[in-house]
Amino acid sequence: MTTADSRARALFLTIACLFLLSGATSLVYQVTWMRMLSLLFGSDVYAAAITLAVFMSGLSVGSWLSGRMAARLRRPLLAYGILELAIGAYALLFPALLESFEPAIQSVYRGWFEVSPVLYHACRIAIASGTLLVPTLLMGATLPLIVQQFGSREAGLGNRVGVFYAVNTVGALGGTLLAGFVALPLLGVTRTTLGAVTVNGLIGLGAVLLALRVSDPTARAPAGRGAEPRAPLTRLQRAAVAVMALSGFAALALEVVWMRVLVQSFSATVYAFSIMLSCFLLGIAWGSREAARIVDRHPSPARLLASLELWLGAGVAALAVLTHLVPGFFGALVWTLTEATGGFGAASVVAQFAAAGVLILGPTVLLGATFPVAVVVFTRDIELRARGTGVVYAANTAGAVLGSLAGAFWMLPTFGARASLFAIAAVFAAAALGLDWVARRESREAVPALSARTRWGSLAVIAVSALVYAALPPQTVINFNLQQSSAPELLFHGESGSHSLDVVRNEDGDTVMMINGNIESDTTFTQRRHFILKAHLPLMLHPDPRDVAVVGLGLGITLAATERHPTVETIQLIELSPLMLEAHAVLRELTGGVLESPKMRVRIDDGRNFMAYGEGDFDMITADPVHPRITGVGTLYTREYYELIRDRLRPGGTVIQWMPMYRISKTSFDVAFRTFAAVFPHASFWYVGGHGLFVATADPFRIDYEVLAQRFAHPAVGDDLRSIGIDSPEILLAHLLMDTEHIRRYLAQNGGGPLNTDDNAYLEYRTPFEFIEGPDDIVPGLVAFAGWDADALLVNAPAEARATIQQLFAERLGRIEPELTELRP
Repeated sequence: MTTADSRARALFLTIACLFLLSGATSLVYQVTWMRMLSLLFGSDVYAAAITLAVFMSGLSVGSWLSGRMAARLRRPLLAYGILELAIGAYALLFPALLESFEPAIQSVYRGWFEVSPVLYHACRIAIASGTLLVPTLLMGATLPLIVQQFGSREAGLGNRVGVFYAVNTVGALGGTLLAGFVALPLLGVTRTTLGAVTVNGLIGLGAVLLALRVSDPTARAPAGRGAEPRAPLTRLQRAAVAVMALSGFAALALEVVWMRVLVQSFSATVYAFSIMLSCFLLGIAWGSREAARIVDRHPSPARLLASLELWLGAGVAALAVLTHLVPGFFGALVWTLTEATGGFGAASVVAQFAAAGVLILGPTVLLGATFPVAVVVFTRDIELRARGTGVVYAANTAGAVLGSLAGAFWMLPTFGARASLFAIAAVFAAAALGLDWVARRESREAVPALSARTRWGSLAVIAVSALVYAALPPQTVINFNLQQSSAPELLFHGESGSHSLDVVRNEDGDTVMMINGNIESDTTFTQRRHFILKAHLPLMLHPDPRDVAVVGLGLGITLAATERHPTVETIQLIELSPLMLEAHAVLRELTGGVLESPKMRVRIDDGRNFMAYGEGDFDMITADPVHPRITGVGTLYTREYYELIRDRLRPGGTVIQWMPMYRISKTSFDVAFRTFAAVFPHASFWYVGGHGLFVATADPFRIDYEVLAQRFAHPAVGDDLRSIGIDSPEILLAHLLMDTEHIRRYLAQNGGGPLNTDDNAYLEYRTPFEFIEGPDDIVPGLVAFAGWDADALLVNAPAEARATIQQLFAERLGRIEPELTELRP
């Protein structure tokens, strides 16, 4: 090897390393920017679709533009370095740019959300485009520039495209794992972004310095406009582009469906999504690298591409059958590993990687292989390597945009998750057969057709899979395979772009609601107690509550109790999912048709979005999110969210926040407690059978016993409370575990600690590993600091009532810890 060859190889390897890091920073930015945008204009399915579509559209357009321009550049490596520096600089300014849009989104929300949703969504598209298009255009432009720099006839176009595509994807895989498992949990969004910006700066600076120090290894002058071909694209070239657009469409639709299928077993946590995405990227990188080894020597790249697409269709169809085995496999593995290691967190991660790998790796290896093969099919002249790379990448990514939208808004709601796999398989098969048809008629190419074995073998797999799937019984899946029966009585099933929703009746006759396989609520006595208290307790502590906001519908028990409270005149319900309203058609007996009450005002929206941008104040706000381990829900437990709620309370207003004491550690519970108390200094803590209720008032916390007793005497209120074992106002007050002073003492015992914020997302990243922890670890510590000053807290209470309350409190305090045995599964 000559000195020049050694230098060229060293340059190639150095840039490959930089391009790997570039892939990592791009995924870090995608994760952090999506999180920031969800905080700006909500986390509903339309917001998620808008941000993803704009992000990928930018990549597509950037790749296409770069492919058109790269051949005219004398130093494409220098241009690449400048782009990386620009991406880093933009990322540094991104938070400030996003913040500048807050007044606009608030104005649009208040003016158009209800009267013109189309204009509201158009505004969100404009904001997403204004913030995301520039950096994603720059990101999409990088690969064609790299291919232009290093592609050559000697090295092989397919080899270079495949290697750099694989390298960048491996970097994206590393960025996914680094952001999801290390950087964001430990550093938070701001410091993670600063770290990525630093790396981006080093990548750009390194590329610029290398470009200035070395000569162009292609040793060619840049092509002018006259060098571009005038001949139109051949039918085979157009077919290759169409196939990659369809392949991108099917790939992203497949990713959407995979995530739906797997989260029903895994639970929809931030780690589940990181694991699934990393498996997807691993398969893409692996397949691209393997294709790079063979494509330049293959006698018919078009035939190879058609074969890959056809076997993709067969593999995806077979997955529809395999998905029925995943819940049992994953459940057995996770609980076996948990028992063997004594720890749930690591066991869960290993089991999720194993289950996701079984479903995802095979098809994604084939997907990854299609890209370098398609570039070779499309590119007839090595001088047009950047253009070919840019066009194929742009088509694939544009198809992916449409596929993600079709998967979420058409396939899942129309066919359901598993049946959608057959629709996706059909897209892959149609792309393959169409390419084969064109290739056999491309007379100048003499391209051999697909072999009969490949064609009929793959189609047979699709047909057999469909027959087996049709014969399989219906399956109801609960996270971590915890269901006792896979076929309970199904009362309602619905699928939307963001989640599935099931309402079932179990063998004990209880009604259970599940979202993405996670049990959100049920009608057992333990659950009904805190549902009813969440309604009446804060209302009874308010002197005259008229206007109420309820965030989250669930089974509607809390909402129905709120509607029955005698002083309440209007209830603003904020519910994220339209499916919830549909499900309540089968829950009328449970809720009394509360949604049809004249007191109700229903708004389909993200609760945080409403609190941030909506109008109107309230006497009472019920903040009733699901468990914070579910991705996105942690933002409803943050300091910033509580500040939004505080600002919507009227003078004298009350707020109640449910806090689970199961599947959460004492440390995480204390963080949640500390966060609430930091925003609401006039707080109290109430305990009922494994559930915590944070109740706070805008003014110093006092309990007017006379008002409380009058409310209890109302038939609707008294009947509700007696149905959960609370027969008197004194028994109700005995559920108060801590007043403001005792909360302060409890939280001060360890000298303070972190809060749950939008930046650190503490609960969202910690609680998924705490699935088997619960009240046994939390309650004893609370009991040790339990107490409240009846003389200071109670007003208008007779001496006899005070004495009774203190006696009942002491008796209940003595029963709390023994009762924990009844809460264990």
